[in-house]
Amino acid sequence: MSLQNSVLKTLKSGRQFTAGQMAGLFGTSETSVSARISELRAQGYSIYSNTAKNGKTAYRLGTPSRRMIAAAYAAAGSSVFN
Repeated sequence: MSLQNSVLKTLKSGRQFTAGQMAGLFGTSETSVSARISELRAQGYSIYSNTAKNGKTAYRLGTPSRRMIAAAYAAAGSSVFN
């Protein structure tokens, strides 16, 4: 299984994870995990990030709100949804 698929499967668990946690799970670097998250976002997955008080960023898979979809439509037009 590719790292990208592993990251997606992990996020689909419904929990949130830091890049460091996922890097530890998959034996890779935080930079590599962050790159895979960027790729998944570019493919249309709604991956949200939350920064904790300790400065660490955790990622979770979510569902875009109607407001977010409207903003994307306003910015890019209907072609973004085809």
